[in-house]
Amino acid sequence: MSGLKELALRRVDLHIHTPKSVCYSDISATPEQITDAALAAGLEAIAITDHNSVEAVEDMRQVASGGGLSIFPGIELSTVGGHILALFALDTPMEKLQSFLIYVGLDRPQWGDAIHVANGDTEEVLQKIDEWGGLAIAAHVERWPSGFLETNQPRHVKAAIHASDYLSALEITIPQNKAQWNAGAMRGYPKKRACTQSSDAHSLDEIGRRPLCVWMESISLDALRRAIEDYETAIYFPEELAC
Repeated sequence: MSGLKELALRRVDLHIHTPKSVCYSDISATPEQITDAALAAGLEAIAITDHNSVEAVEDMRQVASGGGLSIFPGIELSTVGGHILALFALDTPMEKLQSFLIYVGLDRPQWGDAIHVANGDTEEVLQKIDEWGGLAIAAHVERWPSGFLETNQPRHVKAAIHASDYLSALEITIPQNKAQWNAGAMRGYPKKRACTQSSDAHSLDEIGRRPLCVWMESISLDALRRAIEDYETAIYFPEELAC
């Protein structure tokens, strides 16, 4: 990869919940405890991706500030075709994040609960994430019933989600399939796709259980986007390249 000497191998977890998700296991968990757990797991960056909510982002940013942990503001959006992670730039204002939720049809009383579904089909939601400067990753794609491969949507709808130009990567839970997804060798899904893995932590002890190793010159959404575009040499699971 060009510029490899300028890059650093970063250990990240791009899918972490907090008590702002109603399904979180321990509502007493604090931002300080989440930050400490991430640092103890050797993570340099995490994405806070509560279900249809951004309400934990600002507290997490304040606690982690200056402590060696970067916070990507994010959301795990429920869509008719499966769950989608929307990640935004580190300094995205809370007002913009909240306005985005309203824009996709998720009003404040619905925030935090995965049962509520964003307006429009999944492809429309992916496009809206892109319009607002975000990066979209299909969450736990093989997991029933909320991974897009395991929803009750028709096969052609799943194929269209996979092929969408607004989808950046697949978060997989079967790491043995990474090479096939990367090569476009999955039957019915010929587009070559970057793969990530994440903890999808709903408790403190789950944070960092499935880390991702990413070559990035700095920790930023743009750097993450470039790494995903260059996934063959920039994105690794720990068993492939220790980090």
